[in-house]
Amino acid sequence: MTDRSNEPGPSDHERRDIGLSLRILLTAALIVAAILPVAVFGGIVMAAGLYSDARVMGPLLMVAIVAAALFGLLAAAVVVAGVTSPLRRITAAVERVAAGEASPPIHLTGDDELARLAESHNRIAAEGQRRNRELAALLGAIAGYNPAAGVAALTSRAESDACAIYGLIDCGLHLADPAKIPVEETIPGDPRPVRADVRAGGDTLGVLTGHLPATRAWERADQDLLDLFASEVGVALRNAELFGQIDSQNARLLELDSAKDEFLRGVSHNLQTPLTSIRAYVDQLRASSDEAARDRRLQIVAEQADRLTRLVRQLLTVTRLEAGVLRPEVEVIAMGPRIRRAWEALNAAGVTFELRDGARGWLAVGDPDQIDQVLWALLDNAVKYGGSDGKVEVEIRVNDAEDRLHVTIADHGPGIPDADRGRLFTRFTRGAAQVGGDGTGLGLYVSRQLLRTMGGELWLEPAGEDRGAAFTLSLPGEPPGDGS
Repeated sequence: MTDRSNEPGPSDHERRDIGLSLRILLTAALIVAAILPVAVFGGIVMAAGLYSDARVMGPLLMVAIVAAALFGLLAAAVVVAGVTSPLRRITAAVERVAAGEASPPIHLTGDDELARLAESHNRIAAEGQRRNRELAALLGAIAGYNPAAGVAALTSRAESDACAIYGLIDCGLHLADPAKIPVEETIPGDPRPVRADVRAGGDTLGVLTGHLPATRAWERADQDLLDLFASEVGVALRNAELFGQIDSQNARLLELDSAKDEFLRGVSHNLQTPLTSIRAYVDQLRASSDEAARDRRLQIVAEQADRLTRLVRQLLTVTRLEAGVLRPEVEVIAMGPRIRRAWEALNAAGVTFELRDGARGWLAVGDPDQIDQVLWALLDNAVKYGGSDGKVEVEIRVNDAEDRLHVTIADHGPGIPDADRGRLFTRFTRGAAQVGGDGTGLGLYVSRQLLRTMGGELWLEPAGEDRGAAFTLSLPGEPPGDGS
């Protein structure tokens, strides 16, 4: 049965009807218009005894004709008003329905064409309002389907939503081949079976079945709404399946990432001891004689041992950062001498170095060891990518308004392609222009994370015509005279 408890009631004007059917009204009006003038005229003539006076009959006949005409016009006006009033009401109601608005029922007495037209309109309007309510409930239901809930939860919710939206006695969502779900026959007096295939794109996931009360009508538009609901449920179920797969893959990736971090921690710790031994023995050999001290082979071994030590230190720093156990030991330090020592440790022969120190006595606030690690990584990058010009420029400047020190390290190489700029500071990322297998892709990532633990930041400057890549590190600063 259609629930009309929420339908708007008709106004007083819409409750008034003709009182008689259109057919009876037209017949009565024609009879009255034809007989009443003649009866009135005859009555007047008989009462006044004028039927024998020819001089009076002529004018009296003319008056009677005029009176009959006027009376006929009056009767026609009444009939036209009685016919056009319900037609206007029906037209206005149809226009409201066409505009998607609620239309109250139209009440007309009789069983003529206008009454049947009003009844048809009332039925169509009520069905339209019911379907609009069903569509609104359908959209509200599917908007709340969360793929994270899982297929089982969405299936149960879809079954209850279908019963609530369409007034089904029962409902079942079967995730199986629809051909394997038998089609029930409609038996008069028994609950009416309904069904719709559950689809997602071109795939059929299952079938939605249910039963309606035997008194409930089920038309093509109702089936279309059920098909729409089933298709939206299919999309939600497919999204839930994909979400479950992605969630499982993410869990697997987290496990692999954890295993990788554990592997890096183990490898890093195991490499430190042999590297320390190698460097110690090389230093002993170089100190044994002047000839050994000048031996280029021992010098190369020492340099590569130092480089490998720094790479292992980067790996250890990554694992400590991600474990959240890295805590800086903050001091106030002068950046100029720190930068010069980091440059000398690189031993970049043949590369021009220029330092413009604009610190004006300001000191940086940070962990000295971590700052050394950042400076070495940035200067090492500048040397590797400096190009044929072979020049590295460093500028220290003060941001007085924010009490910060900025250090910009720039090279004169080809710069960084736009495609690489957005991913430079991610782990294990190397620029497309980098050649060879040197480097781990951790330097910039570790540098930024170390600076952030000290309240600083690292960013890539916009490309410039007179330089290649330029990185700026920022640290909290302490003005002259404020040191403890």
